[in-house]
Amino acid sequence: MKRIFALMLCVLMLLGCAAAEGEQIVIQLGETILVNGEAISEDPADSVHLVRQVETHSDVPQSLQGLENRVVTITAGGVYRISGTGMDTQIAVRADAEADVRLILDGADITCRTSSAIAVYSARDPRVAGTYAVTLELAPGSENSVSGSHTASMTETDIKLDGAICSLVSLGIEGDGSLTVDADNEGVEVKFGHMTINGGVMDIQSGDDPLNVSEDGVGVLTMNDGYVFSAVKNVPGGEGDGIDSNGWIIFNGGTAINLAHPTSQDGGIDSDMGSSINGGVIVGAGNMYDPIETDSAQLFMMLEFAESTDDLLVVTDASGTPVFAYDFPNDYMYIAFSTPDLKDGETYHVYLGGDIQGQQRNGLYTTITSYQPGRRLVHGAGNAAQRAPGGMTPQGGFDPMRGMNGAPDAGGMPNPPMSGGDPWRQAANAMAGLDLNVILKDADLNEVLRDVDLNKLLTGVSITELLTEEQIRQYLGDVDIAALDMASQMNRGFGGGGMRGMESSAEVATGDFVLSRETTGFTNVSAEGTR
Repeated sequence: MKRIFALMLCVLMLLGCAAAEGEQIVIQLGETILVNGEAISEDPADSVHLVRQVETHSDVPQSLQGLENRVVTITAGGVYRISGTGMDTQIAVRADAEADVRLILDGADITCRTSSAIAVYSARDPRVAGTYAVTLELAPGSENSVSGSHTASMTETDIKLDGAICSLVSLGIEGDGSLTVDADNEGVEVKFGHMTINGGVMDIQSGDDPLNVSEDGVGVLTMNDGYVFSAVKNVPGGEGDGIDSNGWIIFNGGTAINLAHPTSQDGGIDSDMGSSINGGVIVGAGNMYDPIETDSAQLFMMLEFAESTDDLLVVTDASGTPVFAYDFPNDYMYIAFSTPDLKDGETYHVYLGGDIQGQQRNGLYTTITSYQPGRRLVHGAGNAAQRAPGGMTPQGGFDPMRGMNGAPDAGGMPNPPMSGGDPWRQAANAMAGLDLNVILKDADLNEVLRDVDLNKLLTGVSITELLTEEQIRQYLGDVDIAALDMASQMNRGFGGGGMRGMESSAEVATGDFVLSRETTGFTNVSAEGTR
């Protein structure tokens, strides 16, 4: 009898612990913010309380100066379910370094016009890629939206909040609901640590990088499951990568469509330390060549177009069965994609346009019931960098008769050439036509590299380390040397990648795209007969 009683006591204790762990704090947004059914406290001693805050940073527009935000401040670990509509509202997490925090968005509509709509300042951070203690969960069947801004640094010690959703610690995204993010700067950003996407359906459109992990050489952006459409807004003079990491990007599963700004020199998938595709359906498009690791577990194709295109792109196997189709919304020079259907050693054909029937989402066809091919494309015989028809080329080249965007301005006159007011871009443009194979053909490389750190050959050497100032003046004229050095380094040197594009994929133009572990990139892609 005592054993039975002890057993029942243990069961009750376990049930009690489970109930305690399952307790949630319910936050209902509205004109009056409710916490567990009661008006939110303004006492800083309470674990959930309201702070009224006016942003004074330099990026606040004149029309919003003096605007007061309601900041729902969370200072303790736990599970917080958030619903309702909050205008000029921010959810801020300021928990201690041992606290796990889960924010469940369950029909939440949060707008913050002068700062991040969700800001995580502190909580526990495992600092291990793929793990996190702060979770943003999208409740099953829920539709959520976040519209946010950013803050600027006012002093050297300030930490900027660049994203509509911004975390200073590692962040995980889970769930079976949906989230729409509208950002005037970056979309979802992790400043320090890692970002992991394990679920949810997200549509992120932003003024800069929609998804960003920004800790240099550390941050890992991992996607294991879910659906992400991340696109930089097509605004004049804008810029931004479709997905960006100052560390690494790893795709293990799910579906991700990543679109850079259509006229800036940015990539669809951009990382400083390397991007790998191990699974999922992945699309990236931009105007910069950002390589994907060739040892990725899943095959991918990178296409460098002779001129930018926004047409329907369809890839079929040798028998004509479509394996990939995407209708791009903007013009791009570089397009990368990967699906589990790509096979090593197979020959593929690539088409622009045509008559396609099926189901698509954000331009990506998930099912194709029929396809009548459009223009068949060829590749090789040089690269797009050598043949781009004016305007901004893949290397950043500039044709003053076409203008920055390759087209006349609204008045019908060509845009003026770059001025000294933009020395970095001017320097990048000046490098566009250089061929160091020709310039250094008769040079003694032992002499050229005498004072160069040879370790730099692994990542690219600056042009100012290879050419004398006299040679630079001879080939480039009156260019800002400091800006030239910076542009060369940003271009990952003359060793590979960056604006210079890929090596030619074939000596003679061919319509057969033979994919293998060794051959994943195809250059100078264009319609037959248009060269």
